[in-house]
Amino acid sequence: MNVFFDIFNIWKEFLSQKKYCLEFILTVIFSIFFAFLFREFLVFVESWDHSLGVFKDPLFFLEPIDLSIPIFLMTYGSIGFFFFFHLKDPIKLTHLIQITVILLSFRVITLYLIRLDADPNMIILEDPFLNTFVYQFNEQTGRYNQHDLFFSGHTANLFLTSILYRNKKIKYFFLTVTFAMGACLVLQRAHYSIDVIFAPFFSLLALFLHKKIKRLT
Repeated sequence: MNVFFDIFNIWKEFLSQKKYCLEFILTVIFSIFFAFLFREFLVFVESWDHSLGVFKDPLFFLEPIDLSIPIFLMTYGSIGFFFFFHLKDPIKLTHLIQITVILLSFRVITLYLIRLDADPNMIILEDPFLNTFVYQFNEQTGRYNQHDLFFSGHTANLFLTSILYRNKKIKYFFLTVTFAMGACLVLQRAHYSIDVIFAPFFSLLALFLHKKIKRLT
């Protein structure tokens, strides 16, 4: 019970400081607004001519396997653990949300420039959260989004949360989980291998850009 009181007092102290309170409120409002815009952007992505066609992935040498359940558990288990682990660090959680918005901005750019078509044998991810709040059902194809490809948001977000841990053992554990989850995405053909391989690069770039912005402000 003392733990909950400690967390409550930390957040109370955090929000009592005008600078941090304003930053947190603006971060939450802007992230929700940007997430809504990204959701609408994905509708346009599905309607485009995916001029680059299907990527001949050398790692697609096995028949696709539906690994939606382990991918879901690894993704939201890792992110959920990060939030609970850092409940006593509101500044870090605020920064994570800000970096995630930067990552979404990068995804808008890459999805616009790199218009890959989905692998014809792709098994669509069964993700109750994304299918409810982010993806939209396409009545013509009978499926949810199929072209949310380069780069992998799942991999980028898990890699980002992994490298933000200070504890090395926890960091390496979740980096291993990120690698396993990325491998599952490729085995399911929900993403190409290049979507997964390049995702950590964009996580590091978003982290670097965020640090630059914070120094300027």
